[in-house]
Amino acid sequence: MSERRAYLLLLAVVLFWAGNFPLGKLALEELGPLTLTAGRAAIAAPVLVLVARLTAPLAQPLARRDYRAFVLLGLTGLVGNTTLWFWGLKHTTALNAGIIGASSPLFVAVPAALLLGDPLSARNWLGIGLTVVAVLVTVAKGSLDVLLTFSVNRGDLIILASQLFWVTYSLYSRAAASALPPIWVMAGAHVVSAIVLIPLASAVEPWRSPQAAPLGWAVVLYGAVLVTLAHIWYYAVVRAIGPGRATGFLNLMPFVVIGLAWLIVGEAVHAYHLVGAAMVIAGVFLVTRPAR
Repeated sequence: MSERRAYLLLLAVVLFWAGNFPLGKLALEELGPLTLTAGRAAIAAPVLVLVARLTAPLAQPLARRDYRAFVLLGLTGLVGNTTLWFWGLKHTTALNAGIIGASSPLFVAVPAALLLGDPLSARNWLGIGLTVVAVLVTVAKGSLDVLLTFSVNRGDLIILASQLFWVTYSLYSRAAASALPPIWVMAGAHVVSAIVLIPLASAVEPWRSPQAAPLGWAVVLYGAVLVTLAHIWYYAVVRAIGPGRATGFLNLMPFVVIGLAWLIVGEAVHAYHLVGAAMVIAGVFLVTRPAR
């Protein structure tokens, strides 16, 4: 893969992932968080299994450790992180969700240092501090009074809570004994997610057909096809140009979310959004630099 193609794919990845924030906000007007995640898993799972079988045929049968990885990653990924993320998005803005979500490297870096022994340099700690301040600026809407009275939006708190599942997902992905290609891990995790979420969504949320909720189901397709495809592209780009440059490009995400949230949903952009986005980009850049 040429560098030009790799960066074009990265641009598509950023656009597809960033688009999930404002489009998810619109979809929640018609469908519940469980239905959105269950529909995405149900559509993406068979497609991913087919792609995995065609592009990365296994030399030997799946082992018990592989199934264990599918279960853990499915439960902490789509079932835990994504469902909770949609729930939080229902109660906050796509702008806030985008900025808070961009801080995820912070939530992974500290537990990785404590549990996996990853070194953290002074520069990394500076990035962690900047990212924490960026999140506080965002959830407090730039107001110290909001923090002092702890009158923050519950949606922002739910988005922050979803990061706990993301930490587990990320750390287990690194520590798991499964040596399967990423496409197989994604496929297995989506199958587990579909098995769990479809009956759960059916029991908890009222069924709405595509005719009754056309926008909601269009966003389900968007997530199942384009967001999932973006994950596959991202893994391919990382192999082509390395994780450092790929991750650095993703730092554009908060500002892309801001632009799309304003364009698609019409959300008002305030100064604290721009300050928070700039600080989280700088913080994540420093957090993801290798410690020396």
